[in-house]
Amino acid sequence: MEWKDVAKIVSKAAPLLATVLGGPVGAVAGAAGSLIGSLFGVEAEPDAVARMLQDPQALIRIRELEQEHAAMLLQWQATQLQAELDNVRSAREREVALAKTGHGGAWVTGLVALVVVVGFFWMLQAVVEMGQVNEPALLLLGSLGTAFGAVVNYYLGSSLGSYRKDALMGQGKAGSGGGNAAL
Repeated sequence: MEWKDVAKIVSKAAPLLATVLGGPVGAVAGAAGSLIGSLFGVEAEPDAVARMLQDPQALIRIRELEQEHAAMLLQWQATQLQAELDNVRSAREREVALAKTGHGGAWVTGLVALVVVVGFFWMLQAVVEMGQVNEPALLLLGSLGTAFGAVVNYYLGSSLGSYRKDALMGQGKAGSGGGNAAL
């Protein structure tokens, strides 16, 4: 069992704690697991914590734990989100650096993205036109759908998020500017 599995159980009572516990940054997820382990007086291991969570009263205690440590959990979640953004940023910086140096491998990312996008829509059309359900085709469509989402996120995700963040920050500055609040 892994912390992501425990996060599914915890999500019923404490969604913020579950998000941190199941997040991408191992150290933060481990810290959240240690927090839960200390609550129940067990080792900070997914199996030990999962056994404790079989008791319905444990979920009540988990909810209380989340409420007591909400600020810390939000900070941990911010750390995880920052790690994800840094990962996307470094991938983009790598691609830009390759393109600037004239490295031939810079076009590979775009080609792979193109194959995934075309493959996704081709497979989607094929599945829609099928007369009956074909499980292997649906599995392939699901895999291509996941890859399609990754391509869209790579090319648009962080930039769109940055745009929204900048727009919100601009609204906050406009609102604090005194007479220009209507702008």
